Amino acid sequence: MEQQKAKRSGCLPRLVRISLWLILIIGLFLAVGFFYQRQTTAADFEQFPEPGQRVDVGGFSLHIYCMGEGSPTVIVDAGNGDFSVGWSGVQPEVAKFARICTYDRAGYGWSDPSPKPRTAKVMAEELHTLLVNAGVQPPYVLVAHSLGGHNVRIFADLYPDEVTGMVLVDSGHEDQLERFPPEYSQLTNQQMSYLSVMAFMARFGILRTLGNSSQGAAFAPPQVLQLPAEFQPVYMAMMSHPSYFDATLAEMRSIPEINVQMRATRDLGDLPLIVLTAESTLDPAIMKLMGVPADFDTTKIQAIWLELQAELAALSTNSEHIVVEDSHHAIQLDQPQAVIDVIRKVVEMAGKAK
Repeated sequence: MEQQKAKRSGCLPRLVRISLWLILIIGLFLAVGFFYQRQTTAADFEQFPEPGQRVDVGGFSLHIYCMGEGSPTVIVDAGNGDFSVGWSGVQPEVAKFARICTYDRAGYGWSDPSPKPRTAKVMAEELHTLLVNAGVQPPYVLVAHSLGGHNVRIFADLYPDEVTGMVLVDSGHEDQLERFPPEYSQLTNQQMSYLSVMAFMARFGILRTLGNSSQGAAFAPPQVLQLPAEFQPVYMAMMSHPSYFDATLAEMRSIPEINVQMRATRDLGDLPLIVLTAESTLDPAIMKLMGVPADFDTTKIQAIWLELQAELAALSTNSEHIVVEDSHHAIQLDQPQAVIDVIRKVVEMAGKAK
């Protein structure tokens, strides 16, 4: 018995030593990855300098990129997890008939993180400060995708005299969380879990290492592969930054508060408005990436989504609702010409209204 006790007591210190060595090795690995990520993030900004300008908005800078000429100016607010580069297939085409500015919300692309909460009101105010400080004069036609739709509606509510038209591209709706079936919560939870893992991988250089491997293309999200080829490396580099995932998750966690803010906004009166709705807003390729089963039934969600989109169109008495065939949530990638065409139409309507 005493010999057995001695053997057991001898094993414990050995297990402790092994555990400590494993912790030390993992800690060292993470430390190396952390500093590697910091160095390569800085290198990204040298390799891919901002195409526009970085403008101080009160202690931190936001990036804005303008092309074309004319008035009103088209202002694009991207969806959650997207930034200016995601509109590279649309912006040059719109610039042929109007002035168009894309920008990166705080934490994305070439913009600094913001110390303020990621609510729609804060983001709309930051956008307004950016436009003022960058010398981009109103009037504006606001174009927004997904979560960006909340921001531009708040913007129009705060600064109604500066907005002469709006295009909502598969925009979010303040009541969707309550009206969608329970299965939607499952999708949201899976998405946030997926992003949290990616955020950890990004912070310690793991995501970048995988992206730089011989199988790097396999780690590119489906939407990146839809961008013009010359912009894909830029997007992938910016997506590997920890601030990208911090911003994405912070915005998602703010959605309940954003919805409260949205319910306090007014209708848009007779503002020229076109609502574009995806024929099938849930993209199977992205759902597969998040581990959603292939047989997941999206029928109820899509039916309610169409109802919500119709309600967005009803915010103005001067509106049009268009369901875009062969498109998923990112209509600007699936069917960019549809987005370009309606921007042209709203710009023309806004010009006639002056």
